[in-house]
Amino acid sequence: MLKFSEKGAVIVKHHNVRNRLIDNTIMVIAANGLDKTTTKAIVKGTDINEAYIYSHFSDKEDLLAKVFETLDEELVAKTLQHVEVMYMRELEYEIRCRVFFAAIWKFLIGNRDKCLAFVRYYYSPYFQKYSAEKHRLRYQPLLDKFSPAFKDEANVWMILNHILNVMLDFAVKVHNGAMPDNDDYSEHVFRVIYRSIEQYFKNDQEQNNN
Repeated sequence: MLKFSEKGAVIVKHHNVRNRLIDNTIMVIAANGLDKTTTKAIVKGTDINEAYIYSHFSDKEDLLAKVFETLDEELVAKTLQHVEVMYMRELEYEIRCRVFFAAIWKFLIGNRDKCLAFVRYYYSPYFQKYSAEKHRLRYQPLLDKFSPAFKDEANVWMILNHILNVMLDFAVKVHNGAMPDNDDYSEHVFRVIYRSIEQYFKNDQEQNNN
């Protein structure tokens, strides 16, 4: 029978291996794409036996789904950290949006592998099959916080998806070297997003009635 300290060491090792597998998978997806993300590629160059994947995940699809879940949760958490700016009524909506955009854009641009891995899974058949429903539930707190800023008839879920999709698409262009990582490009991305959603914001009178 394992002693308490030994059990703790086993648990720590279990989580360390699981986290390393997730981190390795992110790097492989970012470098090679989903099609070339094999179990052999995931453990290549590590001291982790390929069989360990099936000790921590039911199969490769489960591992990929858990990788996306990890990335999705981090993006939601980062977004929720900055969503309060949307309630600063002393600021114009454009300024609120600019502050919010800058924080999320900086996060996406500063995490190349995570951004590319997220996008490649998000636009794959795996997402719809294994992750779409949980993704929607994961973003519900953000949806709840965002909704008061928009007109009652606005489809805020669609707006949030649009904002995320545009930011991801432009961020990938930076990571692939197609577009520069500079202030001018960042401003262009912001203008594209803001112009497409500004019509849905509540006006001053509508804000005061809430």
